[in-house]
Amino acid sequence: MHRNITYRLIPGTRAKAQKLSQIAGACRWVWNYFLGENKRRYREHVETERFCEDTLLGLMFEQPAKPPLTFFELGKQFTILRSQTGWLQELPFTVVRYTLKRQADAWQRAFAGGGFPKFKARDGNDSFTLPQDVRIRGGKLWIPRVGWLVLRRRGGNPYGGCKPVQAVVKRVLGRWYCTVCYAVPHSTQAHNGIVVGVDRNCGHVAVSDGRIFAHPDIQRLEARKRRYERMMCRREKGSKRRAVARYRLAKTHRKIATIRANWQHHVSCELADTAGTVVVEALRTKNMTLSAKGTADKPGVGVARKAALNRAILATGWAGLHAKLSYKAAEVIEVAPAYTSQRCNACGHTEAANRRSQSEFHCVVCGHAGNADINAALNVLALGTEAAGRRGAFSLETPKNRQETYPQGLAYAGLGM
Repeated sequence: MHRNITYRLIPGTRAKAQKLSQIAGACRWVWNYFLGENKRRYREHVETERFCEDTLLGLMFEQPAKPPLTFFELGKQFTILRSQTGWLQELPFTVVRYTLKRQADAWQRAFAGGGFPKFKARDGNDSFTLPQDVRIRGGKLWIPRVGWLVLRRRGGNPYGGCKPVQAVVKRVLGRWYCTVCYAVPHSTQAHNGIVVGVDRNCGHVAVSDGRIFAHPDIQRLEARKRRYERMMCRREKGSKRRAVARYRLAKTHRKIATIRANWQHHVSCELADTAGTVVVEALRTKNMTLSAKGTADKPGVGVARKAALNRAILATGWAGLHAKLSYKAAEVIEVAPAYTSQRCNACGHTEAANRRSQSEFHCVVCGHAGNADINAALNVLALGTEAAGRRGAFSLETPKNRQETYPQGLAYAGLGM
């Protein structure tokens, strides 16, 4: 299996930093050049094909074939282009050519129903890939035609003894980063027998054993982000003052994303270290964050409130936490999220009135009271243990004759036995 580690890349000298920019710029130029040529050829192919179908020429002559867009064909064209372009010969061949591998994959996705590849802007985040023969020695990375560059990372490298197979160098807001992919031997994590349920909410994560992980407070950063957004709207496009506001906005976005990712890593490590199996809800974040503005004929209700809820959901990063749990925990089980917040984990009664508020749960039948998110996490845990037992389809809505024995199963699972 493969694992990625991101380092801060230190060029060390101005000449090396300039060389990195030249390689990234060449990759961008090659991408745009071949994308423009391929779009033109593909457009001509489609127009000729339609003309042959509408006239009798299609019966007399063979229709033109689709232009080859595989990495093999693009690589041959790049070899010819490089031999005719002097400045491309001064840059590493395999690094620049690998840009066409990504473009070939993008064309395949486009033909499969996805969007067409787009041109790369000069003011974007430049990047290039070392596809093979990645050399790391003594905390330094070897880049062809550049030399040895220092890699820096807090916490060291947990995969230092593994073989690096690929590296991606990227510049973000003036800083260079390197993500190295290591070939790690597959190892099965020991299961400690503890099972916990996790309920992901806006602003925090609740665990069935009573723990609650609150999301870091980023209100000041959010206010700063909105201020820079207003600054960009007021300033003229193409001006230096707008570029400064855009740079500051991008730095704020990066800081928020770094805080969110750091929190997700800490929470996922804590859950993976204390539990062998983690049960989570199969949340469809894309559907849950749809806009409520409606249409011109049927305008939505509570649009601002729904927009604020969507921002809170996306700020917590449910998908990122799930992705990190999937490779850190010994086992991750997904369950249906329906009615987990309305069902009482003591008697099994399901009703919307059970949840008095965002944090208060009070069953209208048995009188059980407690934290609403912890109650939902216990319901998620019960569904996970049931699914692990029979490994089949399951739902929260169970027959009424089974609700009497439901609390016993919850109590057993809550002890982690």
